[in-house]
Amino acid sequence: MLTLGLSLALIGNRALAGDAPESINLRRTVTVEVVEKTKDAVVNISATKLISKRISPFGNDPFWQLFEGGQLVQVPANSLGSGFIIHRDGYVVTNNHVIDRARQITVELADGRKLPAGLISSDADADLAVLKISSDHPFPTLALGDSGDLMIGEPVIAIGNPLGYSHTVSTGIVSAIGRDLKDEEGRVMLSNLVQTDAAINPGNSGGPLLNAYGQVIGINTAIRSDAQNIGFSIPIDRLRDLIPELMNPASAEKLEVPIRLKEKRDLSPPANVATHVLTDDAHPRTIRSIDGQPVKDIIDAYALLLHCKLDQPIRIAFAGGEGSQTLIPRAVATPDAIVEARRLLGIGVIQLTPALADKYHLDTEDGMFISEVLPDTVASRAGLQAGDVIVQLGQFRVGTLDDFAALLHRLPKTGQVRIGVVRDDQMGFGTLSF
Repeated sequence: MLTLGLSLALIGNRALAGDAPESINLRRTVTVEVVEKTKDAVVNISATKLISKRISPFGNDPFWQLFEGGQLVQVPANSLGSGFIIHRDGYVVTNNHVIDRARQITVELADGRKLPAGLISSDADADLAVLKISSDHPFPTLALGDSGDLMIGEPVIAIGNPLGYSHTVSTGIVSAIGRDLKDEEGRVMLSNLVQTDAAINPGNSGGPLLNAYGQVIGINTAIRSDAQNIGFSIPIDRLRDLIPELMNPASAEKLEVPIRLKEKRDLSPPANVATHVLTDDAHPRTIRSIDGQPVKDIIDAYALLLHCKLDQPIRIAFAGGEGSQTLIPRAVATPDAIVEARRLLGIGVIQLTPALADKYHLDTEDGMFISEVLPDTVASRAGLQAGDVIVQLGQFRVGTLDDFAALLHRLPKTGQVRIGVVRDDQMGFGTLSF
C-alpha cells in the first residue's frame, strides 16, 4: 500500500511538472483553434473622412491654442475599425459608425492585401453596415451562430484592430445579455446588447465576437470608457434579421426584385444552426435555389439576388415539390423630387454623399449635386452648371433629398427664388426666375 501511494504521488508530481503524454498538446486550446480557423476572415477597415479643424494664424503657439480664433477648414482624417467577411463574394460586415460619412474605405485582409471597398448599405439605428470588396478568388468567411440561446458565463473570443494593432485576440465570457447602451442624457442608443469582459478597445468596432465553436455571436460595437472589462456587442441575430434590408438589390443596385425573403433558424446543442430561407409573404415557401445555385442561408440568398441584371429573368426554385417562379428585375422608380427637379428647374440631381464628393474632388459633402443642366430652362437661365452643388433654396438649407423635395413644393409658379450653390469650393448665389 505504501509503495502504491508513493507511485501515485510520483505520477502526480510528473503531471504537475508538465510531463503530459506526447499525444496531448496542452498549448492547443480552444482559443488557439478558433483563432486559426477564423483569422483569415477578420479584416481591418480604414476610412478617410473630412473633419473640421481651426487653423490658427499663429501656428502651433500653445498660448494661442487656448483661443478659438482662426480659419475653420476641412481636413482629411482616418478612422480605424474592424470587420469580418460573411460571404465568399466579398461582403463584409462592420459598424456604421466606422464608415459613416467616409470618402474612401479600405479593407485590409489577414494576408496584407489592401482592397478598396464600396458601401452596399448601412443602418445607423442598428449601427451596422455591409461593404463589398472584390477579388479573382473566393474570400474566406466566418460562420454565423445564433444569439438566441447565449448563456451567461460561456466563453467568447474577440478579434479585431484595437488602437491599430491588427488581428489582436482577447478572451472572456458573456457577462450579461439584453443590455441597453445609453447616452449621457439617458436616451437608449442601442438596445438588447451582449455584454462581455473580453478586452474591447477603440478599433475593435465592427469585429466579431466568437463562441467556442468559432461562430460569430456578436458584432463588437462599444465600450464603457469609464470602466474596465465592460464591452458591448450587437447580437448576431439582429444582423441576420436585417440582411433583407442591408443587402436589398433595390438599395444596392437600384433594381427592384419582386420577392422578399426571410430566414428561419432551428437550434440544437451544442451550437448547431439549421437555416431555411423562406418567402416573406402570406404563404411562405422554402427556397431551394436561385438561378440553379443552392441557397444555404439568408446571406447566400441575397448575395445571389445581388447578381441580378436589369430585365434578365431570375428563376427561383422551391423545395417540397412547390415548383419554381421566374422574376424580372426592374429599375427602381426615380424619386419624385428628382423627377420634379427636371420638370420645374431643368436639372438632373443626385444627393451628394462623401464618396461622391471624393469622386468629384468636392469639399462639401451635403446638398444636391447637379449632374445635368438642360438648355433653355429655369436653371440654365440662372447660370447653373453641371458640377454645382445646391446647398440653399430660398432661405432654407438643402442637405438631403428630403430637404430638397420639401422645398420644391414651395416654389412659386411665378416670381423669383434665391438659390445657393457651391462651385469650385466657393459659395455663390443666383436667382431662379419663374
